[in-house]
Amino acid sequence: MRKLFACLVALLAAVSLIAPSGLASRQDVGIAQSVPVLKRLRPDVITAGTRSFTVRLEGKKFEEGAQVLLDGVALSSSRIAANGKRLLADVDAAVVAAPGTHTVQGMNPDGATTDTATLTVVPQDPNLMIRLDGNAAQEDLGLTFLPLLNTEDFAESSKVFVWSKSVPVTELSRGRVQIEIPSGFGDDPASIPITLRDKNGNYSNTEIFFVVPRAARLDSIDPDTVKVGTEDFLLKVFGNFKSNAVILVNNIALETRQRSSDGRLEATVPASLLTAPAQLFVRVQQDGIQSADAILSVTPTDAPFIYTISPTLIRQGEGRVTIDIIGANFDSDSTALIDGNDAKVRNANRHRLTVVIPSDLTDSVGTHTVQVKDKDGNPTDIVSFSVVPDVSVSTVAGNKRDGFNQDCVDAADAMFRRPRRLALGSDGLLYITDNQNHAIRTVNPGSGEVCTLAGTGLEGYSDSANEAGFPPTFSFPNGIALSASGVIYVTENGNGVVRRIIRNGATVTVETFAGLFSDIVDKARQKKLNSTRLGQSSYRDDVLLGSGFRQPDDILVAPDGSIFIADAGNSAIRRINVDGRVETIAGNGVPGFADGVSQNARFNAPTALALSADGNFLFVADTNNHRVRRVDLVNKVVETFAGNGVPASEDGPPHVASFSQPIGLAFDSDGTLYVSELGFNGVRRIDSAGNVSALAGGGSSKFKDGTGVDARFNNPRGLAIDTPGRILYVADTENFRIRSIALH
Repeated sequence: MRKLFACLVALLAAVSLIAPSGLASRQDVGIAQSVPVLKRLRPDVITAGTRSFTVRLEGKKFEEGAQVLLDGVALSSSRIAANGKRLLADVDAAVVAAPGTHTVQGMNPDGATTDTATLTVVPQDPNLMIRLDGNAAQEDLGLTFLPLLNTEDFAESSKVFVWSKSVPVTELSRGRVQIEIPSGFGDDPASIPITLRDKNGNYSNTEIFFVVPRAARLDSIDPDTVKVGTEDFLLKVFGNFKSNAVILVNNIALETRQRSSDGRLEATVPASLLTAPAQLFVRVQQDGIQSADAILSVTPTDAPFIYTISPTLIRQGEGRVTIDIIGANFDSDSTALIDGNDAKVRNANRHRLTVVIPSDLTDSVGTHTVQVKDKDGNPTDIVSFSVVPDVSVSTVAGNKRDGFNQDCVDAADAMFRRPRRLALGSDGLLYITDNQNHAIRTVNPGSGEVCTLAGTGLEGYSDSANEAGFPPTFSFPNGIALSASGVIYVTENGNGVVRRIIRNGATVTVETFAGLFSDIVDKARQKKLNSTRLGQSSYRDDVLLGSGFRQPDDILVAPDGSIFIADAGNSAIRRINVDGRVETIAGNGVPGFADGVSQNARFNAPTALALSADGNFLFVADTNNHRVRRVDLVNKVVETFAGNGVPASEDGPPHVASFSQPIGLAFDSDGTLYVSELGFNGVRRIDSAGNVSALAGGGSSKFKDGTGVDARFNNPRGLAIDTPGRILYVADTENFRIRSIALH
């Protein structure tokens, strides 16, 4: 019995020894299961001076809330994808400003980390240069993208790396290479680095391919009409949303809940937004991208109510057939009156009536009234629109033939090759960037004389007094502006820099003012490229010659001497301060659309700029977003001034009006903002309240002088206004002419 007891004690002791060990083992297994695994870091090599980019950690077991550790510091932009198999984060350009190495790890919320990988920053070979043609796509399309690289430095032994992966390359022609973005790389929003490496292991500059988030799809809202009141109410929003989606009402973010059953969003709208009749604009924002608008009408009664009409201005002789009445509580029984007379309603829904206007109404200048009645005869308040005098369009210089004149010629003999932008100098001359003649031209509006100020008609990059003895040359000059002292500033698409032109009597000096470049030492290469320098496209805030731009477009000199630049290729608005430093004042280099705080706002190819008279607001032609945006320079906020994002040409109030690639801006003394449009092939105007109406041209791409209604343009771009003389000048790019619009 004692032997049996001893055996039992020994057995229990053995079990007791085994059990804790077994429990510890299971706990260890549990911990091991939460340890993230890093299989591959992309990229693992990047060139110094690269703009902000995305690192992608490929592996497994990344949990929600995991973060990328860069040199031991967690990156706030970290996010997981592919059910925990990918961890991504954005790396600031300052981190890779100079060659060196950096450690990278993934860390789960419980503190468990992956093994450490190394990100190596290598110097850029100044003789290797690539430029990406076509640099963005929407996430999760499941496609293989085939963008083009423009480079003179590709050889058979060269390799192109996309996120450090060597990809297939097809040389289409000398200097033009097609590359492949693998389909799996387009699944998540990211800034993907692309680099070329030669046979000696030297690296080019790094270009960025943007995979941008898809916008939320907003289908409907409930309710879409509420009465003026003092109580909060619940708003339901239906569509296709991500888990981080937030409802915005008039750009105010509301605390948002998402129902798991149908994915709809819900938020409480505060009574403070309901105190007066209004149209509230509802959007959904996810990943920094905002959806199209839905309209929430706040009305005083259940009866019909008019907010506005579209358009508010019609040109004399326009022959317009209909106007739109925008309001609430309309139905099929609603009737419309123009000047007190019944008018035919062509289309009707709850918020809009399309009304036929009398055929002779636009024959003469005058103001006309509009009113709506319900089936019981209850009328709305009266609103009005005006028929205004038309403008006249004429040709200032140029003809149907493209070409180049090195010497001064008469206006009729002048030849341009796609004139791009304009600036009116205090000397009365009109300054022009003659884009594909790679030259700066002037027109004397009084005499009609056209002269070449700088440039030879051939593409290149040389400043004055270069060692090779080359004359000053440009590469696709784009924006142009003059300071109060007459100094001329020019942006260049081809060289990616800002040039400065100084005149001293008959002497004209051209120099590089801002941007990155390298010197070409080899004389044979100088001759081949007609250049003594190579511009380097980049995105970098720094001192003048340490800053980087990419396809900079319009440029504007403010009264205080600071210089604003529409950095189209970087989808950002830049400013050169009087202390000589370059900063980004709006946008973050990622193409997209989002209003809000300046550094979070997104643009998509901002091209043109105009400054308000008080200097507090910078207006931006956001070309590929089909909107005119406004940057509040005091409060550092970006908002949409006019345009609903639909590429069309509808006149009307700010959120009803549409643009088609707005690309030129100019302010009149009364606060009217003129806008040229590529898609519209004409010029529109926006009043101080944001109401949009046609000014001149529109429709087919042709050439015709005459009234604003009859005139035709072909891709009009730059605008400049002679306010005292009441003349708006237009660079009619594809007609190779400079046109003028006589204003009233």
